[in-house]
Amino acid sequence: MDNIVVSSRIRLARNLHGIPYPHKLKDERAYAVVMKSVADVLSPFNYKVYATNTLSDIDCDVLLEKHLISKDLILNKEYGGVIISEDETVSIMINEEDHIRAQCLFSGFNLQKAYEIVNKIDDILLSKLSISYDSELGFLTACPTNIGTGMRASVMMFLPAITMNGTVNNVINALSKLGITIRGVYGEGSSADGYMYQVSNQISLGLTEQEIIKNVSNAVLKICEIEENARRELLKHQTDDIIDSACRAYGILTNAYKLDSNEFMKLMAKLKFGVCLGFIKLSNVDILDKLIISAQPAHLMQLKGELIQPNERDIFRAEYVAGMLKNAKI
Repeated sequence: MDNIVVSSRIRLARNLHGIPYPHKLKDERAYAVVMKSVADVLSPFNYKVYATNTLSDIDCDVLLEKHLISKDLILNKEYGGVIISEDETVSIMINEEDHIRAQCLFSGFNLQKAYEIVNKIDDILLSKLSISYDSELGFLTACPTNIGTGMRASVMMFLPAITMNGTVNNVINALSKLGITIRGVYGEGSSADGYMYQVSNQISLGLTEQEIIKNVSNAVLKICEIEENARRELLKHQTDDIIDSACRAYGILTNAYKLDSNEFMKLMAKLKFGVCLGFIKLSNVDILDKLIISAQPAHLMQLKGELIQPNERDIFRAEYVAGMLKNAKI
């Protein structure tokens, strides 16, 4: 499971009573009221508070690449905000699709731990703010699929084997009948770059938080079983091809003069698969997941300290990735 589950996230959607949802707000002062109300309540946590209109485009994209904010928040950059813990495990988006979207994100399979942390924050918000709630429907949200607990439990998974053997769509279809959805790296509408998929609950109405966590956890465990079986089958028939693919990926990643984002993700997926199966030895396996984030476009420009054009960025990515991987090779 350790080389299949990448991270776990719990996200809660909440809205202030009596204020229209963000996409319906017409008064700029109302946006500010939401931001100040939430920031004041959470001030004892000493979290960092950012109004997104004070952040550069690169800063916003860095937060997106870290999964701390969403594309929807960037689209509402003029009136949105985000509150982030020092260790970046907690982020609370303000005026995204809902007034409040609080999340806790951990590496590995840690849904329960993530829930316990974000639930404490939610308890404080509920005690201090007037949150929209209906005795029959539960928490009221901008999107009907979030009505109820307003909770989305999601797990990021690395699934190369069932992608390679073509059974991933069968898994997706089977789980959808059980109220579980599988999406790409950045959620709805995004692609599964690098064999990475988000597994989460489809609805939250009629279920408790613990039932949602249990359902998603059971789905994750089943997917892990299917993926492990698929890996064993691939190794029976394609061991040499998998080793060759991983070694070629390592060779290109450590020697290329240029690497664009798409090629980088494809090669990293092949390399990671080889590392997971023990064909390539790294002193720090976690570096691959970290590198997948740190070699994204906005991170590279932040590291470079300036806005750079795609061609120059691809050259810089190749240099950066090569250095990181060579230092990690045993």
